[in-house]
Amino acid sequence: MLKLFITPSLLVFLLIGCGQSNSSEYKEEVLAVADAKAEMTIDGMTCQVGCAVYIDEELEKVSGVVSADVSFENKLASITYDNSLISEHDIVSAINSLKDSAYSVASVDVEILKAVEKKKIDTH
Repeated sequence: MLKLFITPSLLVFLLIGCGQSNSSEYKEEVLAVADAKAEMTIDGMTCQVGCAVYIDEELEKVSGVVSADVSFENKLASITYDNSLISEHDIVSAINSLKDSAYSVASVDVEILKAVEKKKIDTH
């Protein structure tokens, strides 16, 4: 009788205990550093809200893009991004693939804002 009580109790304890972790969980987040700026002329935009704002919002969702400002009037996108996380070619591809390729980047001008110093860390 005691065996019938202990076995299910032990099973419940193991199931509950295994689902919990004593170690703290953490989410690794890579912070993008704005070290490059691209000015891109975009063809295919027909309005400010439906096109320029849409492109702006979609670019800001892209990992590595720090900020985006798209002007319908000037047909120009100004994008600051982390050059170590994303390239201007990736950004062009992202824009060209929006809305079934309704937009196309006609020209790109890239400026490196600052050099990011990389250091080797001695672990011994």
